Amino acid sequence: MPNGATKRPVLRASTSALVMGVLAVLFVLATFSAMAWQRRADLLHDRQVNNERLADTLAEHTGGMFRQSAMVLSLVSERLDHQRGLSAHDPVFGGFLANVLRHASTVTAIRVITPGGHYLHSYPEIPPEGTSVADRDYVQAHLAGESSLVIGKPIISRVNGKRVLPVSQAHRSPDGRLVAVIALMIQLDHMNELFDSIRQRPNGTVALFNADGTLLSRGPFDEGLMGKDFSQGPLFKEHLPQAPTGSYTSVVATDGKLRQASYRRLGDVPVVVSVSTLHDDTMMQWEGYATTLLTIAIPLVLAAAAITWAMHRQLVARERFERLLARRSADLELANEELRHIAEISAHHLQEPLRTVLSYAQLLVRKTAPDGNSEVDDYLGFIRSGIERMRAQLNALQRYLGVAQCRPHEPVSLPRVLAETIDLLEPRLAAAEAEIRARDLPEIMGDRQHLSGLFHHLISAILERRRPDTYQKIGLSAERDGEMWHLLIRADNTDIDFGEGETSFPLLAPGSSPTRGGNPTLSLAICRKIVQLHGGSMWAETTGDGETRLHVLLPAE
Repeated sequence: MPNGATKRPVLRASTSALVMGVLAVLFVLATFSAMAWQRRADLLHDRQVNNERLADTLAEHTGGMFRQSAMVLSLVSERLDHQRGLSAHDPVFGGFLANVLRHASTVTAIRVITPGGHYLHSYPEIPPEGTSVADRDYVQAHLAGESSLVIGKPIISRVNGKRVLPVSQAHRSPDGRLVAVIALMIQLDHMNELFDSIRQRPNGTVALFNADGTLLSRGPFDEGLMGKDFSQGPLFKEHLPQAPTGSYTSVVATDGKLRQASYRRLGDVPVVVSVSTLHDDTMMQWEGYATTLLTIAIPLVLAAAAITWAMHRQLVARERFERLLARRSADLELANEELRHIAEISAHHLQEPLRTVLSYAQLLVRKTAPDGNSEVDDYLGFIRSGIERMRAQLNALQRYLGVAQCRPHEPVSLPRVLAETIDLLEPRLAAAEAEIRARDLPEIMGDRQHLSGLFHHLISAILERRRPDTYQKIGLSAERDGEMWHLLIRADNTDIDFGEGETSFPLLAPGSSPTRGGNPTLSLAICRKIVQLHGGSMWAETTGDGETRLHVLLPAE
């Protein structure tokens, strides 16, 4: 590793599974939380939109009502301008008022009041004699010089005992002197019932305020709030100074509760309409939705947590087993390396003691046995034969141990490797009168040197067991078997009997001897080792007609 380089920590599979499980749980929670908060925002927005629509409708309705009242006041004022003298309760003027009142559905009574507070005209009721309204706020406003439309506080009429909302206008002479106060009485009970019928249930409110903050009408009706001053509330203190129309969420002054409210200030009439809904009502609806999401999310989270924990435990057990297997594999590899090293040393260093035994046996025979003693010569032959067999077996062991691990795999063309092997074995093939035919051999990933040795040892083993004075045919073919290539080598006229089923291709078979010029058992053992190093398998069979078949499975990639 270069100086200064740091090794990146690698997460184990169990830790990765645990992290992924936690992320999955967090994803579920985040998704459902986002859905819940989005639903909350949607509900609040929908409630605000509904409030604004209702406020627009009420503003139009209330504006029409007050515009109608202003028109009636103007008609009465014009009639007073043309009236010759003002006699109290003139029947002709009373008929005029009755006719006007029939066309003004929202007006319940019309009063003409003198600056002193006495009734000059009244319809439909005539007040008791001596009744004075000089203390009413709308009369006081006109006495103070107010000439525009005045909406007074809600009152109980001293004429008919009903709760009414006075709307008045001053009637002045050309020189500006107050001649009379013309007042319309709008019955509040009908207005309150109307507001109560159109408010949103269960806790919505509809309110009508004077421009100075006085509550004029409300649905639902509340006796204690009528005529009360709310000019210090958030509507008049914070929002109306900023915009004549709008929406807000705040603790309102009327009942001290958190509400969503929309308001409209009428441009030509000094009143404000307000529509509000209780914030808790919206939250209750949202809480029901959130509870539903929660009942769905909890099983998902528990399932994800259970699956994650199960996977974590399984992977922990697997990692523990892999670590144990790695330690055992390392121990086995070390043991194999030591065994290989001992075998190599043994195979190399045992050659010299064998030569020494043979030399001293020959010297011993020369000194102790008379010349021409055939029995001693036989004994010496047995010693020599045993030594030669042992030497051949040591050489075979060295050759077998010489098959090292595979180099990095590369694409290898088996037809080309076979052609090179045939060129190399051409003298032996010609001497044995053997013919090799191959078809459909593929290109695979492997160690080129080992695969060349595989073909060399396979063909050599077959040639070494050819029956004398026979013509031999060797065939090679291949077909794809899933992720493996199945190589089939057929040879006739051989005296190798593998029997039925699989064989282990032992390194040194019982009674094996190199006296016939080769060692097919060793060659096949080396072939098996090369195939196993490539991750494949090898087996053989002998058919009833004496044909030998060698099967080799090699990975395709």
